[in-house]
Amino acid sequence: MVITTIFLVIFLVILISLILYSNVYTDEDDYWDPDELLNSGNFHNFSGTLELMCGLPHFFSKDITKRLTEVYSSSPALGRYFRSAQVVSFSNESSTVIYQLVFSVPPSTEGFMENTMNPDFIRNILRQNIYDEDTLDPGTAECDRLKLDPTSLT
Repeated sequence: MVITTIFLVIFLVILISLILYSNVYTDEDDYWDPDELLNSGNFHNFSGTLELMCGLPHFFSKDITKRLTEVYSSSPALGRYFRSAQVVSFSNESSTVIYQLVFSVPPSTEGFMENTMNPDFIRNILRQNIYDEDTLDPGTAECDRLKLDPTSLT
C-alpha cells in the first residue's frame, strides 16, 4: 500500500509539473512577426553559382528563380528570413547560373550569422532539395524538367 502511494505521488508530481511547464513555456521560434523582420532593415545577401544538368532552350531564368524561391520560402530553417531570389546571369550554352538571394535578418544575436546564415548552410538547403527531388522522381528523364547539379553549388 505504501509503495503504491509513493508511485502515485511521484506520478502526480510529474503530471502536474508537465502541465504547468507546458502552460508557462512558450517557444520564441514559434511566434515571430514577419513585419518586424522587414522593418528591422537588416538584409543579408548571398550569391552563388550552380549548373543545370542539361541546358534546354525552354528553361529560362524565371524558371530557375521560381525554383529557388520555392525552395527557400518553404524551408523550415530559412523560410521566415527569405525575401527574394534573383538570377543574375544565365547562359543556356554553358548551363551555368549565377544567382542572388536576399534575407531579412533579425538584429544580431550570438551565433545567428555564423550558424543560420552560414554560406554552407544556405547552399546545403538547396543541395538537400535537389537530392530529395531526385529520390522522389527517379524515373523522370533528365531533361524533361529543371534538374540542377548538386555537386556544382558554390
